Order: sequence, then C-alpha cells, then structure tokens
Amino acid sequence: MSEYKSMSRHTQVSKGSILLLIDHRRNRRLLADWLSSEYDVVLPKSGVDTSFDLCIVDETSFSQHRDELGDRKESALPTFLPYLLVTSTTSPARTPEVWQGVDEVITTPIEKAVLQARIDGLLERRRLSVEIEREKQQSEERFRTLFQTAPDPVFVLDADGRIQSVNDAFCQVSGLDRTTILGERVEDIHAFPNDSLERLTADIHGQEEDDQLPPYSVTYMTPDGETRYAEINTARMQFDTEHPGIIGIFRDVTEHKRRKQELQHQNERLDEFASMLAHELRNPLGIAQGYLRVAELEEADDAFDEVREAHDRMERMINEMLDLARRPGAIDDTERTAFHDIIENAWSRIAPPEATLVLKNVDVEISADVDRLSQVFENLFRNAVEHVGEDVTVRVERLSDGVFVEDNGPGIPAAYRETVFESGYTTDNGTGLGLSIAQQIVEAHGWDIAVTEGSNEGARFEITGMQFGERAE
Repeated sequence: MSEYKSMSRHTQVSKGSILLLIDHRRNRRLLADWLSSEYDVVLPKSGVDTSFDLCIVDETSFSQHRDELGDRKESALPTFLPYLLVTSTTSPARTPEVWQGVDEVITTPIEKAVLQARIDGLLERRRLSVEIEREKQQSEERFRTLFQTAPDPVFVLDADGRIQSVNDAFCQVSGLDRTTILGERVEDIHAFPNDSLERLTADIHGQEEDDQLPPYSVTYMTPDGETRYAEINTARMQFDTEHPGIIGIFRDVTEHKRRKQELQHQNERLDEFASMLAHELRNPLGIAQGYLRVAELEEADDAFDEVREAHDRMERMINEMLDLARRPGAIDDTERTAFHDIIENAWSRIAPPEATLVLKNVDVEISADVDRLSQVFENLFRNAVEHVGEDVTVRVERLSDGVFVEDNGPGIPAAYRETVFESGYTTDNGTGLGLSIAQQIVEAHGWDIAVTEGSNEGARFEITGMQFGERAE
C-alpha cells in the first residue's frame, strides 16, 4: 500500500468506531492496521448494516453503497454521522452527487497528521451531536415527566387554539380521556362553560413584545357537577415564529374565592351590626339620660329604675354583640354531656323566680359544644321571658330527632316566623340578636331550627337533626 505512509501505534483508549469501506483488500488491511491502535475498526462482510461513528470510504465502495449510505445518514438524524471519502487527484468520481454525500474528502497520498486530524475532527463533531441529542432527549423526558405529573391541569394550544397536549390533571378536571381532548378547542370542552377562554387564541398573535400573557379567571365544572373557579396563567411558546402556541396552567382558586366572599360577607355583617348597634344603643341611652335628668330634679325612685333597666338592656346588647363577634357559628371541641343538665343550668342563669320550667323526656346524653348549646337555650329562655313576662311557663320536651322549647305566650304570627331569626328583629325592648345567634349555633352543629305555633298558641321553637344517647345510670 504505497499510497499510505507508515503510522506509529499508540496504546490509547479508542476514540470511536470507524467503518472501513475500502474496495482494495490490501489497502483495507493496511489502513485497518494503521488505525486500530487508536480507534475501533469495523470491517463489514457486506453492506453498511453495522454500528459506527465514522465511515471511511473510497470511490468504488461509495458508488456501490451510495443508497445505503444515504439512508443510513438520514436515519441517524438529528445526530451527525460523518463520511470521509478517500480519493485521488485524478479520480473521475468527483461529481456533485459524490460531494453532496460525504462530509470531507482526503486525497492520496495521506499524511498521518492530516488523516488523524480529519478523523478526530469528524469524530468530535459526531460526539458533540450525540451528546446534544442525548441531553435534549433527557430534557424532553424530564419535561414530559413534569408535564404529566404536575398537580395542576396543564394544556398546550397551537396557533389555531386547538389543544395539542394535556396532562393527567387536565383529564381528571375535564372528565375526558386524552384522545377525546386532543385537537379540540378549549372553549368547546363542556367542563369550561364560559367564553373567557376564547381570549386565549386572540392573544396568541398579540402582545408580540411580551411572551407572558395576562392571567384569565374562569369557571369550570368538575365531572361530579361541582362548579369551581380557576386562574389560568399562560405563556407564548416561540419555537416556531410562524406557528406560535401557548402553554397554560390552571390554578384552582375556589377556596381562595370562597374565603374572599366569606370575608366580604363578614365585613358586611360587621357593618350591619355596627350600624344596628349604634342605632339600638341610642334608644336606651336616650331613655337613661332622660330619666336621669328627671331623677336628679324630682328624686323619683321610678326614674332610677328606668335608668337601671335601660343600662341593663345596653349591657345585654353589648354581651350579645360580643357573642356574634366570637363567631357563634364556630364549634369547638364537642363532648358527651347530660342533656338535662345543659337545659337546667341555662334556665338557672336566665329565668326569674316567678317563671316555671317543665321538662319531659330529656334525661339523655348529647354530643355537642356544651357552652354553645347552653347559649342556645339561654337565648330561647330569655326570648320567652321578654315576650311573655316574668311569670312565663316554658316547656322543653324531646322529639324523635330533636327538642322543642315552647312558652305560654301569645305566639308568633305565621308572617313573622322567618323574620324572627334576622339580626336586629325585635317586637319589644329586646336586642334582636339572641335568636340569630341561636340559629347560627344550631346550624354549626349540623341541626335545624324553626318556629311554629305551640299547643297553647304560644311560640314553639323546634330544633331537629339531633342525635341522643341513653344516659348511663
């Protein structure tokens, strides 16, 4: 092989595998011996159906395997698979087809340094392309894993607003499988019954200077029919400027919205209570001030009694307002307690000596927030005393799933039976807060309270939904 000059051997780790497609047997053997000290040399029996990082081919073999080499190079994409053509200066094979099929050409005679530089350069390009592709695949795999396992629903839209990809959370939220969703428009999916998503496609081509699109607030419906709220944060993807798309992430804000609404409702209630308290306190305060002037001028004992009564009413109003401020609808720890004791203790704190309490079938146990339940009975008893008088008779009797509290007064007309539970409603000198507080505490336990006509035409309050246990002796 006079065309190849001698190459010294080195004991090094192989830099890559080289396929030798050299038609001349002796030249192929000499070149293989020459390269094998630093590279893995592959000598195929036929064709190019083998693994390699670089193909060194002469003109004859290139003509024989041109189609195979072209297919192999195309199948290796996007990685770089280099071909090095060995030719002579007088070769007639230097045609455009040959030059387009190879990456570099080297002419004989070949110097060691030149050949090694060409080989190492091509193998380095090959190594870099393989490494880049591997990192790309790893990044894509990580992205796919993050995309599919993200707890929030994620979707990708094309320029026409059609869904190109969704994660598992999106399928769960919509109640649809992936094959049904892909290719559809987001606004056409029945889980999102509003038109706010239509703005997404309109914004894909807008705001060219900013890839971050504005957030969207949407309403959606879960597969079980629950209406929930979400905020969609989107960003434009500019992989293809002619065919832009967007990626969107749903963030469920239902609880946040509900807390905000609850806070707004609480603020409205506070405003209502503050206005009502200011209005209601002016009445007893004015009465107290008027009778105090009379008492000072005439030294009348009756006037002092009126002042004391007005002050007592203001004190009750302040105490009941504090009860409202302490969230009567919040139930702390419940405990199993004798129902009879709760009722009697509440009566002892409220009822005047002339009043009578009749109990029937209440010798059972109940699981409840004792302090809050005691407050319910205190408010019901106080309501009876205020409306009937200090000689009122109150009957408390257990029902199959609850209890009723009934007085012997004039009762409450049917037209006002729903109104009595509204804050501030009163027909006498009461505060108008006691029954509202009682209702909130009852409902916080999961029970219901209603007012009906009693057996003696008095007012009857029924609390239902309660569960009792037999009292241990």
